Amino acid sequence: MNQHLMSRREIAIGLSLVALASQLPHPSRSAVPAAGRSGFRVFDGLLYLDKPDLQPLGLTPINWVGDFWRAGVPHDQVDEEQVRALFVPLRASHGYYYLDIENWDLLGVNETTRQRNIGKLTQVIDLARATAPGLRIGFYGLLPGITYWPLQRHDDAYQEWLMVNQQLVPLASHVDAIYPSLYTFYPDVEGWKNYARQTLRAARRYGKPVYAFLWPEFHDSTVLAGQHVPTAYWRTELELCAQLADGIVLWGGWKQHWNEHAPWWQETRAFVSEQAALSVGISATGSKQNPRLRDA
Repeated sequence: MNQHLMSRREIAIGLSLVALASQLPHPSRSAVPAAGRSGFRVFDGLLYLDKPDLQPLGLTPINWVGDFWRAGVPHDQVDEEQVRALFVPLRASHGYYYLDIENWDLLGVNETTRQRNIGKLTQVIDLARATAPGLRIGFYGLLPGITYWPLQRHDDAYQEWLMVNQQLVPLASHVDAIYPSLYTFYPDVEGWKNYARQTLRAARRYGKPVYAFLWPEFHDSTVLAGQHVPTAYWRTELELCAQLADGIVLWGGWKQHWNEHAPWWQETRAFVSEQAALSVGISATGSKQNPRLRDA
């Protein structure tokens, strides 16, 4: 079952065009954010109106591609012409992009459908890679799939999740990074931590850098939609990801105005500064130990 945002579907065309048409500077493969080469990476995928450039604070831009079909093309097939058209403008870029494809379910479908959908996902990312070989690309929320209650209950749906995650190992070999979704569904902090730890453990097994998506609001499928995650809860999310992932992607803010004084942002700024100081300390001591590489 697809548990992601209706708002992503609503903004697909507009935001994809903005991302592709923009001339935002993208870091080269040798470039690093201000946090430092050894540091935890924080990506700016925020959509707020009037948002300032956050690169001076150490955030790395990341863009999104999600409108993969021309008008009239059925969404159950790969639109090769559209995929190439989306990535041709990016052929000289070395930036970070994530692909958001929510039409081809991998959980809750029969094996034939699942394997067919894995094949289509592989075809899309290979077309993207061939068209814009310098991009650093991956899929949002597929490796591993997004699920919450099965990770609490360890029921039959959990066993399916484990099985599908294993079946996705070949697909993972086609991406540069893993982008699991760790959005907040409920006010239960311990429940979120359990969900996040298991998701990140599964993501780590693909052997690629893991950058977790975080949204400072509760998920829009819940009764708390539109409310910001409490500051202490948000800090817990940031710190757990700092322990178990290689970075985070900050997402959210569609059709909202930027608020420099928002509590979640002030907490995030403090967190980014702390990570930068930690990275400087690692560089100064020459330590190569990275606790995020352990199996969480």
